[in-house]
Amino acid sequence: MVLSSVIGAFALFAASAIAAPSSASQLDRRQDCTFKPATSPECWDGVYDLKTDYYTQGPKTKDVRTYDFKITNVTTLAPDGVPRTVLAINGQIPGPTIWANWGDTIVVNVENALDYAGTTLHFHGIRQNHTIGQDGVPSITQCPIPGDGGKMTYKFVATQYGTSWYHSHYGVQAWDGVFGAIHIEGPASEKYDTDLGPVMLSDWTHATSDSLMEAAALNFGGVPMNNGLVNGTNTYKNADGTTVGKRFELVFEKDKAYRIRFINTAMDTMYKLTFDDHEMQVISADFVSIKPFTTKVLPIAIGQRYDVIVKASAGGGNHWFRAIPMRSCGTGHDEPFDVRAIVRYDANNKDTPEEKEAPVIDDDCLDVPTASLKPSLEIDLKDVPPKVEPDHKLAFEMNYDSTTQLVDWRVNQPNEPYYTPWDYPTLEQILEGNTTYDKRQQLIHVDGKKEWIYALVTTGGTTHPIHLHGHDFFILGQSDQEFNPDTFVPQTVNPPRRDVAMVVGLGYIFIAFQTDNPGAWLLHCHIGWHAEQGFALTFMEDIDQVKNIVDEGALLKQCGDWKSFAAAKGIKQHGSGV
Repeated sequence: MVLSSVIGAFALFAASAIAAPSSASQLDRRQDCTFKPATSPECWDGVYDLKTDYYTQGPKTKDVRTYDFKITNVTTLAPDGVPRTVLAINGQIPGPTIWANWGDTIVVNVENALDYAGTTLHFHGIRQNHTIGQDGVPSITQCPIPGDGGKMTYKFVATQYGTSWYHSHYGVQAWDGVFGAIHIEGPASEKYDTDLGPVMLSDWTHATSDSLMEAAALNFGGVPMNNGLVNGTNTYKNADGTTVGKRFELVFEKDKAYRIRFINTAMDTMYKLTFDDHEMQVISADFVSIKPFTTKVLPIAIGQRYDVIVKASAGGGNHWFRAIPMRSCGTGHDEPFDVRAIVRYDANNKDTPEEKEAPVIDDDCLDVPTASLKPSLEIDLKDVPPKVEPDHKLAFEMNYDSTTQLVDWRVNQPNEPYYTPWDYPTLEQILEGNTTYDKRQQLIHVDGKKEWIYALVTTGGTTHPIHLHGHDFFILGQSDQEFNPDTFVPQTVNPPRRDVAMVVGLGYIFIAFQTDNPGAWLLHCHIGWHAEQGFALTFMEDIDQVKNIVDEGALLKQCGDWKSFAAAKGIKQHGSGV
């Protein structure tokens, strides 16, 4: 199909040689159009398009996109001008962008060059349909990749299209630098001229995240962040008033329409996005193309992605893009950091944009209203009863241990916080036929095939971004008010579908998903501190089929390598395991 016209500043990759894509016969063609973003964005290859049910069908090309990633410890990087020890992929933060067309096979070869820790890569939002072994979650789908040159290859088909990211799921490595963007080209719901690629929004600390874990557990679940980054860069004002670092920049041409793929990769910060003097037309939420809507302010929770189109309508000059941290979410930040980028209409004009007063924006933790998130691929849930009862009520609460003065998170108290061992992952237990799972694994068995599971998720008095692996979930209801079963009416006509949604404190989210993907699928808070502190559970789905889709020999060999490495280095598991 097509190649991305513009790749972000950090999107350096080495793809394999690519074979010519397969083509359908004329008899198979439903339409005579192919993808052209400026004229026919809804098309793809003449067979598949924006209306294709990608949950059950889609292209399967012969193209293989191969990436070689080496994870190392680097001591000289300064993303915001402040040097600190980081972890990096191929020496850079963020790591290289994974780019593919819809239907391509993606192969990622990972080498762990760390000498003191394991690692994994999780491909956030990728359903891994019948490829559970590629989900990259230590303690669930694999043992960690051992250090000192340990290797693992991940392989899966890009059955979805849109924007996401990959990251380590080992401890809090993701927020020390082990992350990067995923850009899967596919049809779109609106026209545009140029794709500017992924723009990753992060928060950042000047000490390593790993070194702050104990402080986070002592501080009611987290610690304030020092700064935020846009595609791995930003400025920082030192205590002496000097400013270091640099701003990320975008260049517009008058009257052109630009697609920008926003990704919130933060540890503990929800943002609201706005462009001075411009509006955004939102065309995708997570991996789901939506019917476009226009806004000046776009909230984006941790783990969420939004693709937007910005028309260069300001005529010229330099303008600010702002990612405004929501201080009422997560741990909160005593001093709100300044996360901005520069939009230039002339790349040679290096003037600083006019210091306009930042727009007045409500500091809240609310998602985009569900009424605005109308999927382009319309799916109605016709069999949901008017007074549907949740199969599972998942009430997550913070627990404070007065003896240790540490915080953990638990579901349906008084259960213990989530814990599953690095050296005995859930998939291995399934393959062994285990029937005596540790209750700390917080397992929910949903063995029915293509049955609908309804879950009500609440989080006490605090707000959290909830992420489900292996599925897009349907949002039947979402509110900042307490759930009332007597008045609740599920949204069943083309409800929003996504893989991350905010559960506001004292509110709820009512979700549904179909059991069509065998495996062990993690549901967790995407605040990095909280997942490490036990805010998680696992859906055990159609596990009788797992033995047919997992390479048991490769799994066991890798676990043996991990055990040898961990024993030699004296590594003891910390935290939840995920």
